[in-house]
Amino acid sequence: MASVSSAHLVLFIAAILVAAVLAGTMTESASRLGNAIEERSDVESAQTDAEIVIVSDPDSPAAVYDNDTDTLTLYVKNVGASTLPGTPSGVTVLVNGHHESDVRTTVLDDDQWRPGGLLRVRVNVTLADGAHTRVVVNPTGARDTFTFTTP
Repeated sequence: MASVSSAHLVLFIAAILVAAVLAGTMTESASRLGNAIEERSDVESAQTDAEIVIVSDPDSPAAVYDNDTDTLTLYVKNVGASTLPGTPSGVTVLVNGHHESDVRTTVLDDDQWRPGGLLRVRVNVTLADGAHTRVVVNPTGARDTFTFTTP
């Protein structure tokens, strides 16, 4: 009879140990999942607060693209609720689907690109005369598209 009680005690201790290990694993997994959801919601919130509009005039292509210097100049307004990165590394520019690496930016009316502020984006790119050109500017998830015909 004592051997049956000892066997039950060993099985009970083993069951407690297994339950403790499983509870620890589940708690750690739930914590990781919660942290991942929180980080993703922060990213989504930042993207929701970020909104831009390219305010350059597509009917004045000579003001947008300079054939002599092969320079594309766009003015982008921050119309969202948050300050956006105004540095070249924080702004992605696509011209006709190609990522441009020679991008220069200048925040025009402040030291940071705050809501309501303007950002001048300049890109050195060669475009053909009379070409239909599509430019996408994308800082931090906000995106706007600008289409014009080169002079």
